[in-house]
Amino acid sequence: MDSRLESTKRKRTKTDEEYSDKHSEHKPLCKYGENCYQKNSYHLQKFRHPQRDPVPVLKPEQELQVKEKSNESITCLMSSGSTEVKEQETSEANGTSSSVTAEHGIGNQESKEDDSELAHSPLNVKENIKQKFLVEMPDDFYQFWAFCQSICQQNTLELFKASLGLQLVGPFELLDQTQKKSKPKDKSDNLLTKWRFYYDPPEFQTVMVGDLSKGYHIGYFRDAPNEMPAFVGSNTESEGCVLTPLSDNLFSAVGQLLSVIVKKVDPFKKSQLTSLKKQLEDWANKNGIPIEPQNPILKKRKKLMVAKTFYECGIVVPVDKKTKVGYREIPETSANIKKICKKIVESQNLSEQNKNSDSLQELVTYVQYANDESDYGMGLELGLDLLAFGGEVFHPTILHLLGVAYELLERKEFFVILKAHLSNRRRLATAKTGN
Repeated sequence: MDSRLESTKRKRTKTDEEYSDKHSEHKPLCKYGENCYQKNSYHLQKFRHPQRDPVPVLKPEQELQVKEKSNESITCLMSSGSTEVKEQETSEANGTSSSVTAEHGIGNQESKEDDSELAHSPLNVKENIKQKFLVEMPDDFYQFWAFCQSICQQNTLELFKASLGLQLVGPFELLDQTQKKSKPKDKSDNLLTKWRFYYDPPEFQTVMVGDLSKGYHIGYFRDAPNEMPAFVGSNTESEGCVLTPLSDNLFSAVGQLLSVIVKKVDPFKKSQLTSLKKQLEDWANKNGIPIEPQNPILKKRKKLMVAKTFYECGIVVPVDKKTKVGYREIPETSANIKKICKKIVESQNLSEQNKNSDSLQELVTYVQYANDESDYGMGLELGLDLLAFGGEVFHPTILHLLGVAYELLERKEFFVILKAHLSNRRRLATAKTGN
């Protein structure tokens, strides 16, 4: 494993330098010139470094100097990158695709790039969905669709709209279009972001939406793109970033929601919902899909995760049982990290923002040390914390931290999703909220 990771590091460094050399003539000169030690692709892509010397191997006594340079360089990264992301976001135009998307401004966004067009779709529906969303859907996803169609074939996507206020979206829409043999209108990037809410991490794929005035949505959460989902969870955008695990499959998740609503409705509607719940449970039992309560799912998740993150559903990374290599704690409490982020977001000008960023930049330096010693979970945790906190000012740092983490953890599909998200990050909930 160590040799593979070392090869990955060398490959990343070489690729970054080649990109920098190829496109250097059109980039502004980095104000730190030959003294700039940065090796990440985001800095190299942004600034020119003529006659740059190789980065020296650091000795322990050089730690203070590295921290000081890191603070200056990352400030440059944060301040220069946010404008680029903002321009990308401004250039996107929202369209409409259905009654729900039209009402809330969620729909097709035209792209000027030809390579954003949908690639030729595989005939196999599972491969088609994986190609478009970069992840594979679990068996319960297709079983749930079959169950829905057994009740309503004409308007399957809105089967639960009257009873639960839920609409099937995302991969379900592509599945519906495939069966109806209609050509999807969305371009490839839009499929990754169309139902990606403001706080959603790349690990989360929305498959149902509820009350869009609050931004309620349900989806699959997975720790790695090549793995099946760890759980089905929900988030309410207007209430913040917390992702709540509901179950390990869609049948259990919807069953839980039905159980809650049945207790609140009038007798006539109660009879209808009870009947629907029984149909759902019977189908699940017939096909060997377990219907479990929420508590066991939460307990199982807590045992696996190495850190909670601001999302509170945690992260899972490989950790050697003997050496404990793979994850190390961020040397700061979550409460203090939130205070640091709050001060940065509320800065009145760039000078104040740079000053308020010192503490965060020191944490980023610690992540660099952790990565050098194969503790990749630290960068993943800090990057996701910044994404969960919210704020365009953090976008360049998020791209740097998670770009490196996803590459070293071999979760590159997540980085593709992240870049698409940050280039068009917006709140889908109609209610106005803060960070």
